[in-house]
Amino acid sequence: MASSPLTDILLHDWLTGDDSHFRPLFEHYFPRLKRYAAGFSGDAVTGEELAMNVLLKVWQQKARISTVKDFDSYLFTMMRHEVISMIRQRKTITDSFTESTAETPAPENINDTISYRELLRRYRQCLDKLPPRRREAFILNREKGMSYAEIAAALNVSIFTVQNHIASSLKFMRAELDDYADFLPVLLLLAVPMLTVY
Repeated sequence: MASSPLTDILLHDWLTGDDSHFRPLFEHYFPRLKRYAAGFSGDAVTGEELAMNVLLKVWQQKARISTVKDFDSYLFTMMRHEVISMIRQRKTITDSFTESTAETPAPENINDTISYRELLRRYRQCLDKLPPRRREAFILNREKGMSYAEIAAALNVSIFTVQNHIASSLKFMRAELDDYADFLPVLLLLAVPMLTVY
């Protein structure tokens, strides 16, 4: 996904100026990153914290950012890694609790519990079962980090329609992949970037 002209301007101002020019870039991306993270974490506070973490890392990596060709993809890849890390930490805490209260220890790794390839195959089958417009809205939201308003504009539909598309898609995925419910958030983060927007 190519960066927008506005992103290019904001990046240029920051990279060629002092750190006071980072604020406009921060204000442009923070709401999108927060929504994206909150969608996976389940709460706005965690989403805000994860978005702050990512933008802090961007600020700290100013020299590296100057060599990045596609800032949007770079930024949302960082966000995905941040969310995956959070999910793994939560799983570790849950596993530790389970190990201390159950006779059989909980598995330490996703790979000990499921076949990721099988899960990915089933996920793709689910995605293929979605109506084309619903599938497109779902992928734009999950892979591109686009807001409902941005998707509505891109698909020339109402925000309400986009909300319905995303909600229906998530409901369908959770029902179809019910036996993998614990790992669905990780799957959505890892699998979607590898899929084509139809």
